Amino acid sequence: MLLTVLLHACAGQPETNPRDAADANDTGRRVAAAGETERAVLGQLSTLRSGTPSRIRDAEVLAEAPYPSASGRTCRALRVTPVQTKHASQRLACSDGKAWFFVPDVFGSNAE
Repeated sequence: MLLTVLLHACAGQPETNPRDAADANDTGRRVAAAGETERAVLGQLSTLRSGTPSRIRDAEVLAEAPYPSASGRTCRALRVTPVQTKHASQRLACSDGKAWFFVPDVFGSNAE
């Protein structure tokens, strides 16, 4: 029975950290911002402090530290929580050096 418990414990899927998820999502395509709040998030993304929640329009935004992606762009993983719904979504934004934009979620947890 102990062997069964140990095998079950080792067989579980590891948690995906924000950077691993972000790297998987960086496919080179762009996703349009869905509304004024997301456009405001993109506009303020270069000034957001990493790991510190910020209120932007009607949402709380938690941005991870920027990092250079495999595509050569600078990217940031984001958690955006609308104040009304309290339902957080994970997003990935990247910059081509000129502007920030969202990239697709290959895991299907947000609309494209």
